[in-house]
Amino acid sequence: MSRAVDSGQVDRGPVDHGAATPPPSVSGSEQEGAKGTAPAEPPIDRAAALAAGAPRVPANFVYWVLGLVLILSLGGFIAERLFSSAGLNPAPTSTSTTAARTPPAATPGAPTPVPDRSLGAPLTAFMGLSTPGGSDPRPAPLFSLTDQNGQPVSMPVQPPSVVVLTFFDAPCNDICPVLASEIEQADADLGPQAAHVEFLTVNTDPSALAASAARPAVGGAGLGSLANWHMLTGPLAALNKVWKAYGISITVATKTGLEAHNNVIDFIDEQGDLRYRATPFANESSTGTFSLPAATVVRWGKGIATYAEKLRGQ
Repeated sequence: MSRAVDSGQVDRGPVDHGAATPPPSVSGSEQEGAKGTAPAEPPIDRAAALAAGAPRVPANFVYWVLGLVLILSLGGFIAERLFSSAGLNPAPTSTSTTAARTPPAATPGAPTPVPDRSLGAPLTAFMGLSTPGGSDPRPAPLFSLTDQNGQPVSMPVQPPSVVVLTFFDAPCNDICPVLASEIEQADADLGPQAAHVEFLTVNTDPSALAASAARPAVGGAGLGSLANWHMLTGPLAALNKVWKAYGISITVATKTGLEAHNNVIDFIDEQGDLRYRATPFANESSTGTFSLPAATVVRWGKGIATYAEKLRGQ
């Protein structure tokens, strides 16, 4: 019997169309081993970590923090002091409440109280008397000058005597006429004791230094008749030392040439110690002449004699 054959089709068996065959499965551990990676970390023991507590702070860190705090504190203290001293942040101050002991403040422009120099005042107040050395008398500054007769006179005087020292100029154009009258009065009041007292007057006129320049004062004031009065002068340098040593301030007017100075009377004992200082005064008229009432001159004379005699024999 003949078999029928389907033309165009040949039975070739199963056909492979190229489909990829899936590779064999590999486990994760095998893959990590193939790549060379480290094994997984062991699990953390939380109980041990909690028992150990928080990590400790390094000691050096603590020291740095403390040092920084100290520096900031000192800086703030110094800054506060600087600002307080500058008045920007004044520090509080406490005030005393002892009002009873505090004298009332002087009213601005109020005149300074004038000491009582009246005729009826106590003698020390009247003469403006003070003790330059206090309870410990100091030696009177030394000097060596020439009197109106050209004779040398030194401090301390020889033979030892009580000295009443004054300062004025030879022309007698200021308070010196009043002082001259008071010296004459004192010499008369001393009586026999006048032989132990020397009245010395130092020239204060820098433009009339010669001994002959003292003549007008001697003749005009009448002091030339007193054997124990000496008008002293000398070179300007020597006089200047005496003025400074005894606190005498000299000024000369540029236009008129008139000199002015402060007036004092110093009492020096026989040992050469400066014991008392008085402050003479006088009234100046509108014409520039000086005078005092006769009763005031008399009291000044008695006061000078009293303190000069008080130093005798001390």
